[in-house]
Amino acid sequence: MLTRWIIGAIVILGLYAGRPVLIPVALAILLSFILAPAVALLRRLRIARTPAVLLVVAFALGGIVMTGTVIFSQAATLSSDAPAYAERITAKIGNVRAAIDRRFSFLTRESSGGSGHYKARDARRSGRSALARDSGFEAIPVEVHEPPPTAIQALVAMISPAVAPLQTMVIVLVLAVFILFQRFDLRDRLIRLLGSADLHRTTIALDDGAARLSRYFLSQFAVNCAFGAVIWGGLFLIGVPSPGLWGILAGLLRFVPYVGSLIAIIGPLALAAAVDPGWAMVGMVAALFAAVELLVGYVLEPLLYGRSSGLSPVSVVIAAIFWTWIWGPIGLILSMPLTLLLVALGRHIPAFAFFDIAFGDRPALTPQEAFYQRLIMGRVEQVLDQAEDLLTEMPIETYYDEVMLGGLRLTADDLDRGLIDHLTMTRIISAATDVVETLTHHSDPERSIENPETPDRSPMSGRRVLCVQGRGPLDGVVGDILADVLRRRGCHVDIRAWSSLHQSTLDGFDAEGSGAICVAGLFDERSWRRVSALVRRLRLVENTVPVLLAVSRSDGAGQTDEDRPFASFADLLKHLNIPPVDEHSAV
Repeated sequence: MLTRWIIGAIVILGLYAGRPVLIPVALAILLSFILAPAVALLRRLRIARTPAVLLVVAFALGGIVMTGTVIFSQAATLSSDAPAYAERITAKIGNVRAAIDRRFSFLTRESSGGSGHYKARDARRSGRSALARDSGFEAIPVEVHEPPPTAIQALVAMISPAVAPLQTMVIVLVLAVFILFQRFDLRDRLIRLLGSADLHRTTIALDDGAARLSRYFLSQFAVNCAFGAVIWGGLFLIGVPSPGLWGILAGLLRFVPYVGSLIAIIGPLALAAAVDPGWAMVGMVAALFAAVELLVGYVLEPLLYGRSSGLSPVSVVIAAIFWTWIWGPIGLILSMPLTLLLVALGRHIPAFAFFDIAFGDRPALTPQEAFYQRLIMGRVEQVLDQAEDLLTEMPIETYYDEVMLGGLRLTADDLDRGLIDHLTMTRIISAATDVVETLTHHSDPERSIENPETPDRSPMSGRRVLCVQGRGPLDGVVGDILADVLRRRGCHVDIRAWSSLHQSTLDGFDAEGSGAICVAGLFDERSWRRVSALVRRLRLVENTVPVLLAVSRSDGAGQTDEDRPFASFADLLKHLNIPPVDEHSAV
């Protein structure tokens, strides 16, 4: 464990120290994911790889240049009126502050003691000024000025702020071109690095991850461009100056998760406050952003790439904080794509499984494990909450078979290993019994009887089934589940404890009228042998009634042999020829 923490610290340190190199590489990879579908489309049109890559990159470069031209032209137009806008905003803020002071003046009154303190301080300052005048000395102000810059220095000062972004953009474009040219070769090298011993899994992981990420990034790019275009048009209709600047910035900032739209609205709101003497334009701008964000976030994005991005909501925030700390504002923009890439790899490659578990939106525990974990704590309400969620997706009999039996099997395994003490076992049994008792009142909508007067065609429906609980600690819970399942299929169930039948002879035992005798419990090979003698005696006494065991400790294929436990309740019901209620209900 310590080794993993050391390796993680080294990786984080490398990410922080390697920012000048890693940021352009990450941007180039992101750009290549966005451009790869366009290259693939041109390839399907019988265009060679080199012309296809160059055409797509030229188109992307043209879009970047056009976007930059619009931003600079709109910003230049806005800068000429910036002083007037600043004065209007300052005046409007002053008016708002004065209104607040008038409204809440009782909160801002100064005490008399505080006023006296300020008056004493002003008196001391006046005294010092008078003393300086009386001494006969006069202070001479001194100012230091730099020599005026030369023409070359002025030109360098103007160009230097733009050199670093242009340099980064050129590096990103060059790397993206090489990635698009050598995509398959780079994939083969990455497969070799990740592990060539399992080529099948690694190849599927990379291809599936690359395809998913490319579709996601392309869809996100299209959505954000549409968002910016709608904001541009809306601000133009409202009358906000330089709408193109704010529309483009809104589209770019929306790549920043959660806070991008909030940051993008600040500029248009401030400008609307400066242009409009009232507050109507500010309200229209706020309504525009809110309406478009709701439309895009809850309609377009779910239609394009589903309701889930593959990341849990908490992980998106954590990733944004981490990558911003490591790489600054660029890291905030890249946080979601980078984390999504790691999660996609973690779903296929064991070495990256940590990222899928920690940041993915898939449950960390299976339903069976979550059921067992809540049983250990004795949290019946949490088990019922989980059951309520799962029962919206599956019928209750499937829940019994897959979730509850799976959780009870995990309990039995830990009990065999000595990991569960008596107190914990008592808590588990009590909680599981309460859950079954509560679920007996649950009804599946698809299992409702539409015409209860229709006669049943099931040979077992309405017949009596004798359910004998095994002698294991969990067999009572299994018996309660089996009884509920049989009652849901229209059977009359009698439950008997193991102690009432555990005799050398079965004198006085009466199963008359029973369609079957079911010995309920979790049976492994050893426990099955312990009850096999009783099962043989039951079959001798009631030779016309089938005696069956349910269920097996393993969840493998169902048994059709009456001498062995069935793997699930569904297999037992199928053997008894008891169809679901809705299968023999006429409409």
